[in-house]
Amino acid sequence: MKNLLTLVTLFGLILFCSTNNVSAQSANSDLDQAVKVGPFGFVLGSYNATYEKRLTDQTSFVVGGRFLSYSLSELDYTAFSVNGQYRKYFKEAIAGPYVAPSASVGFNSSDALDGSFTSIGVGADIGWQWIAGGGFVVDLGLGVRYRNGFGDEVDVTFSGIGPAFQVQIGYAF
Repeated sequence: MKNLLTLVTLFGLILFCSTNNVSAQSANSDLDQAVKVGPFGFVLGSYNATYEKRLTDQTSFVVGGRFLSYSLSELDYTAFSVNGQYRKYFKEAIAGPYVAPSASVGFNSSDALDGSFTSIGVGADIGWQWIAGGGFVVDLGLGVRYRNGFGDEVDVTFSGIGPAFQVQIGYAF
């Protein structure tokens, strides 16, 4: 846990001390929405998409969904989740460094458990979103999540803290 907090702190310092020129982002100040997808979904079997909407000059709201399906040997696992974030940008929404509390709910099923279970998560992220000319978006984030799972059909309960990573590409308009 201490290593995870150290990693999140280090990542935050790198983001905030970065010497990248963000003047191109200021030129995109009229952009107030973005749609993004995770580019690694086809490789990992975890497909996600988000929609972000600027609320004020420095805040936005993100809503998204994820579908995960994989088979390993004799284990089949499927999950669908919805999530939301309230982002606070340090310069101007929807580009640049941000912090964001988040919440999610997931619906999961596995043949190994012979049933389904639900998971609820809360967490916090730090990240940086770049908007290039033409509206192309890259969103990178790192965070920590507390998840709690429970099931009625199966005897499944779990809880714990773990890392969260975000890599998304998309289009701002």
